[in-house]
Amino acid sequence: MKRILTAYIALLALGGWAPHARAESSTGGAFLVPGYGARAAGMAGAVSAVIDDEGAIDWNPARLGLVTRTLGASYVQLVPGASLDQADLAFVTPLCAVERGVAKHAAGVMLTNLSADIAGLESYSENHLRMAYAFTPQPLLSVAIAGKLFFSQSGVSGFDAWGSSVDFAGYLSLSEHWDAAVVGKDLFSRYSFDDGSDAHKESSVVVGVATSRVRVLTLSADAVRQYSTWTRGLLGAETDYIFSHIALRGGVAFHAAGESRTTPSFGASLRAFDTRLVVHYAATVDDEQAFGTTHRFTLAVRL
Repeated sequence: MKRILTAYIALLALGGWAPHARAESSTGGAFLVPGYGARAAGMAGAVSAVIDDEGAIDWNPARLGLVTRTLGASYVQLVPGASLDQADLAFVTPLCAVERGVAKHAAGVMLTNLSADIAGLESYSENHLRMAYAFTPQPLLSVAIAGKLFFSQSGVSGFDAWGSSVDFAGYLSLSEHWDAAVVGKDLFSRYSFDDGSDAHKESSVVVGVATSRVRVLTLSADAVRQYSTWTRGLLGAETDYIFSHIALRGGVAFHAAGESRTTPSFGASLRAFDTRLVVHYAATVDDEQAFGTTHRFTLAVRL
């Protein structure tokens, strides 16, 4: 039964965003669940240098100083036709007065739940509590630290686990139209299983750059290094809000690890009530032998 459960969830590894499942020949721990939000998904995840909403908790906490007080929720069915779902709840708030659109101190918290029902045989639930703090001494520069607590439970002996990890992030405005970012994820981690074994997650580094030189359009690119190699290249683009209400975006991810493939994404956002309410939608079109097309929805409220 344990092998069935592990193999089922390890299907996520085909997507390039997911997990390094626990096995005798690997270092396991928590699975690498997809990042938060439909806005980022619509840009194929190429957002480390542009994210400025509650999704910054996950994608680049160094950008939290640019976020107003916001509550957001997101949902995606990870594998179409299967009971494998991810839900997120995020909250960001400045910790001091906002000057020139930036808070010198800002914090965020996010709860992520991944759940699976294995053909009625067993259930699996994985929970991540992520807490982040950003320090922005000036609008051009910001640094951040984030910690994550994790626990999972299932009906399979030896599969339940708990642990923690630490991330570091930075953001730099290179000029009026160019921004750069670097995010180190799971740089320190330790996970324990209920069979008494310990493990750690493989760390990763994301390097990103973005430009707004193209009129009403922001272009971004991220590169992800993990397992001592560059595993993914991400390109994204999004428009400004048209008529102050609608934004469009698209992106593509180039997966180099395992069987190389390309996954395009697209999305849109609608905001209302003086921009206080924002609804995001994104679709990722993957190979039918991997995921097929997944749809993500996010609702954010500025408080």
